[in-house]
Amino acid sequence: MSSRRLLPCLALLPALLQAAPRTQAPDAAWITFTTAHYRIHCPKAFEAFGRDVAGRVEGIHAQYLGLIGFAYEKPIDVVILDPVMEANGMAFPILQRPHVVLWKTEPEPDSAIGHHHGWAELLVTHELGHMHHLLRPARKPSLWRRWTAALGPLTEKSPRWVIEGYATLIEGKLTGSGRPHSAIRASVLRQWALEGKLPTYEALSGMDGFLGGSMAYLGGSAYLEWLETKAGDPKVFQALWTRMAGKRDFEASFLATFGFGPRDGYQRFCAELTHTALELERRSKAEGLREGDLVAQLGGWATDLAFSPDGTKLLARVLDPKKPGLYVWDLKAPKTPKAAVKDADEPADHAPLAPVLPPSRRLGRIHGALPWKPVWTSSQTIAYQLRLPNGEGVLRPQPRLWRLGPAAATAPVAGTGPTNLTWKEVGGIWNLVDGAGRPLTRTLAAAWNPTATPDGKWIYYTQLSASGLQIRRLDATQPPLEAKPLPTDPSPLVKDLVLPKADEPSPLPAPVPVEPRPYRVGPSHDAFSLVGYSSTPSGNSYQLGAGGNDILGRLNWQVLAGFGNAAGPRGGMLGLAWRGWSWAPSLQVFSTLERPFYQDHLATRGFDRERRGAELALEHIDQGRPSFTLRPVAAFERVLPVDAEGFPRALGGLEATLGSFWSRDRQGLRASASLREFGGRTGGQAWTLTRLSLRAGWINPWVPITLEAESGRMGGDPSAYDRFHLGGVPTSLLPSSLDANRVVQAALPAYTTTGNRLQRLRGELGLAPFHAYVEHATLWQDTAARPSAQRVVGLELDSRALGLPLDVLRRLTGNLSFTLGIHRPLDGVMKDRTVGTLSVIVRP
Repeated sequence: MSSRRLLPCLALLPALLQAAPRTQAPDAAWITFTTAHYRIHCPKAFEAFGRDVAGRVEGIHAQYLGLIGFAYEKPIDVVILDPVMEANGMAFPILQRPHVVLWKTEPEPDSAIGHHHGWAELLVTHELGHMHHLLRPARKPSLWRRWTAALGPLTEKSPRWVIEGYATLIEGKLTGSGRPHSAIRASVLRQWALEGKLPTYEALSGMDGFLGGSMAYLGGSAYLEWLETKAGDPKVFQALWTRMAGKRDFEASFLATFGFGPRDGYQRFCAELTHTALELERRSKAEGLREGDLVAQLGGWATDLAFSPDGTKLLARVLDPKKPGLYVWDLKAPKTPKAAVKDADEPADHAPLAPVLPPSRRLGRIHGALPWKPVWTSSQTIAYQLRLPNGEGVLRPQPRLWRLGPAAATAPVAGTGPTNLTWKEVGGIWNLVDGAGRPLTRTLAAAWNPTATPDGKWIYYTQLSASGLQIRRLDATQPPLEAKPLPTDPSPLVKDLVLPKADEPSPLPAPVPVEPRPYRVGPSHDAFSLVGYSSTPSGNSYQLGAGGNDILGRLNWQVLAGFGNAAGPRGGMLGLAWRGWSWAPSLQVFSTLERPFYQDHLATRGFDRERRGAELALEHIDQGRPSFTLRPVAAFERVLPVDAEGFPRALGGLEATLGSFWSRDRQGLRASASLREFGGRTGGQAWTLTRLSLRAGWINPWVPITLEAESGRMGGDPSAYDRFHLGGVPTSLLPSSLDANRVVQAALPAYTTTGNRLQRLRGELGLAPFHAYVEHATLWQDTAARPSAQRVVGLELDSRALGLPLDVLRRLTGNLSFTLGIHRPLDGVMKDRTVGTLSVIVRP
């Protein structure tokens, strides 16, 4: 690499070395708490939460056998993270590597999971409930299943409402709190029943609609409670799980357990739930309810309701499924909905019962992040936060300011209205209360998020409905209500569902102290089989082998043996990568045999050879904005042509990428650049290689467009083995630096054209999950006339663009990627042929 190009790259090193300390990446400081059945891994910075989890986990574990009828006795890894500053947990009941991920951020009190004795207790109980429920082994499994099964029979057979509903039922039974005891579950079931919008049996497992994804937890757990009550047997589900672990599917097992099918039972459950809710409504209306006037019907959840200091504008953070963001309504000049199109002689329309009030201003997603925690700083400015990724890819808040207009001279309105407004459960239902705890509303839905106008005359708040939250307005001059229980139904068809059952003392034992030790890769290390593959006009190749890593992905290794047709490549490789440092070293040793002369469509002479060598590299990845990677590399190989003497080939250089994007709402621009700069010697001849690629794209919800331009140049005295060559795909056997002169095009044979100059243009249209492309590539010798381009059009599916949970996949399959394509070359030896290709690459 020339000093002119190397110096700017080296100038980045001081900044990298002084970067902020990393807390959650594999190279950060981690600790492990080890108990009889669990290994709890957490960043050193999260030690307090890790101690809470570790101290509770065995006491919780002891309850599962009696409750579920099975307890998994092998070690389970638990990883504690805080990647997006939200409350969540994930269970992965994968037979080869069962593990759980816990996010330590506590939920907001008005969220669906905000009701608990303690966040760690609720989270651990729910997620480990998944594991011991779904890891139950198959009864009398076949030999094939013993070898190949990745999931247990209950995971494979259960609908989503059973999986999530049963874990939610467990959290209530074991903690005496959680969603089964929460006002929010009762409010959702009650309000959906009153509005006739309980989900269908199929939608119970779905994700569509307002709170649709939560119904598997809320409705699923309620339906399971109803089933348990109907059966009159607290162990009835153990019988269901035992049947499902055998040969019967879920429907047959359910029928054998309850005497009716799951859909039939659910329909009866909905009927009884609706009857009970309607009876409560009838009795409550007779005694009197108090709800504010309906101002606006929203399409999703809403938080952070607040008035501007001058009282003219109302702010809310609205999670509308189509247009989420910060909403501001100008109450002095409200924006009216579009008028309906109708004929002149039609009668007047009925006023909508749930009016939709469009916001006067809306601030949607910025750079992919939804504005968070808004606060009025003046009547024309709102401070808020954007959660954007740092170098580890962990979201962290960054302050921003939204200016609605020029600074106004209007003074804040002084008032003497209600203060210290809040909400709490009154008779099992969220209602607004004043500073003394006296109820201000009496509703059967749920009322919360109160904010008073600065003059003290009105209270605005959110109220639950089955279509989304409502904003309502209550006269603040009304006196508080008497706190009294709702009228009771002497014989309800369902109990403790339309109103929550009271919390109970936790039956779990007190936490016990567990001391941590520094994280080590050995205890959680696991090995797995690996498969690589390529089928293209340049040849067919299969790679089989094994790999392994630890739960954090610090130590990664793989061993592959390659087989294929005569064109190959064939051979083997050994790879090792250590990601326990911010600059991650990797080593790959390989031996391959390549014979492009035996390609089906282009017999290329002079390149059949055996290659043996190694690559040593360092890699630093920064996932912030902008994101970048730096990969210094050195490689050596011994090239043994089939018809000539062997010779050495060595290179050293740098691979680097830089990218970012800028967006508002669902549209924006994306840009990136990649550079490969190498210097090397082949048989005593020195050469240099430079490849620079620029990509730019238009982000949009319809058809994303990406354009790419690449230019390459070789200097010095490169041999035929060093020059650029067009065609073929990378292989898992060969390190990427020693294949840097390949211009990848899966539809063309290797060595379709060669040269020391390269120009390539590519355009892509996103057709999720595929992308259509047209590519125009030209390779030539600078001493000769530039030839016409090789053009290819096609349709590809790239795993890197699917949004897959890469951290989970890497724990199970290593660093795997695949590309599936259908192509149509427009020039050269493959002209007018339709070519199907598949490439699967595994790297350490």
